[in-house]
Amino acid sequence: MASTLPMRTPLSVLLVSGLTSVGIADDLDSKIRSLMTKQRVPALTLAIVRHKKIVRLGAYGFANLEWKAKATNDTRFEIASISKMFCGAAVRLLIEQGKLDVEDPVSRYIPGTPASWAGIKLRHLLTMSSGLPEDFGFDTIPYDAEVLGPRDDNEMLRQFFNLKMAAPVGQEFHYSGPNFALLGMIVAKVSGVSYRQFVRDHLFKPAGMTQTTVIDNSAVVPQRAEGYRLQNGVPKRGWLLGQYLHSRPDVAVLTTARDLAKWIVALEQHRILNHPEKLWEGAVSDSGRWLDYSYGWTLETLLGHRRLDHSGGFRTGFHTWLCRYPDDDLTVIVLTNCDYSGVREFELLATHRYLRLPYDPAIESKKIDSEPAKTARLVIAMKGVAAGKLDERMFAPNALDPVGLGEASGFLKPVNHWSFAGRTHLPNAGITIHGTTFKECETLRLQVGSQTFFLTLYLDSSGRIGYVEPTT
Repeated sequence: MASTLPMRTPLSVLLVSGLTSVGIADDLDSKIRSLMTKQRVPALTLAIVRHKKIVRLGAYGFANLEWKAKATNDTRFEIASISKMFCGAAVRLLIEQGKLDVEDPVSRYIPGTPASWAGIKLRHLLTMSSGLPEDFGFDTIPYDAEVLGPRDDNEMLRQFFNLKMAAPVGQEFHYSGPNFALLGMIVAKVSGVSYRQFVRDHLFKPAGMTQTTVIDNSAVVPQRAEGYRLQNGVPKRGWLLGQYLHSRPDVAVLTTARDLAKWIVALEQHRILNHPEKLWEGAVSDSGRWLDYSYGWTLETLLGHRRLDHSGGFRTGFHTWLCRYPDDDLTVIVLTNCDYSGVREFELLATHRYLRLPYDPAIESKKIDSEPAKTARLVIAMKGVAAGKLDERMFAPNALDPVGLGEASGFLKPVNHWSFAGRTHLPNAGITIHGTTFKECETLRLQVGSQTFFLTLYLDSSGRIGYVEPTT
């Protein structure tokens, strides 16, 4: 199961204006503006890369509500966890230079690691399988509060050393910012320069990313967007974050949608790495479970298309999304300056414009199901997962990877209604996921209170569920 169910918060009215796009006449811009109004998104910028070229840029709304400063293609956003892909690329570059190896123990570079960290290697950090938990949003870095400390690596390490392990080392996927914070420390130690300088000189500059920096709270930055959150339905500035945490490698980057598009082009043209495909190979855990995370990229799918992506959500008031469809030579980038926007919905609007998908689940869910018995069988199987039970007659091994039964059950327990939302036979040779080729999939519509989600189930040759895709 590729990732958590996305949370969407439908909200009401904010006047949206301002637009710059590259010569394409369609209704995408009006759809984006309409959805921004519905969700009360202050500003959004968009970039589309196709066939190694930037084919569209869009800027909408206000980068600063107090001054009614319009967003432009030069507006800079905090991209939060999308920053991890830069940290991953920095590690990969040092591996290509022979200065690091994925089998290196973390203790070789980080002194004084606790006994619970024994066995953690670089590949465990890179694939989120170290067993370390997330720290952003928890006790030491609460979400709904201003946080100033810690102020240096040593203080940060002391906090990391006291974290309770979420799982044994190497056994399963657990999303964790500390993994990439540690990798950033290792990049600095091995390269002999600060992380800030390394990514500037070896990633940003070669990619031509002239409007991209590691965040500096005190710097005067042209066209830096203000970030927003909602409090009792009223827009407020995002929470303050101290300089050290704000520039931690897992969340460090301030950039534009256009510069992120340049980054994708540079990777695809092999201007950053000799073998960028290594970033997207994926991995399995030491226990044989598929991890679907590699070097700061999540390996997912969308209705029969491979998708490589990462989202970013920040307490400072930003929500961002970058999706690359490698087999279709398409990348969609969406940046917003509020922490409550449904960035996946905006990304899907753009993807539907540029990618031929077999169906739209929102539309299909309103049609009559031609095979209701088949849908009923799948619904029974997924209700079993919600109850914490896995019917092995209905599921292929590792079908719920990387999250597993326990986490999947937690996602699905609140669902109060299931229904049909589309099915298709995948064209050509189908799609290979986790070593299995699938030629058929069906999407289910899930209702959780007033919210709607979609799950797409990929069926193997025997009709068992072999992979579960959160489609929205």
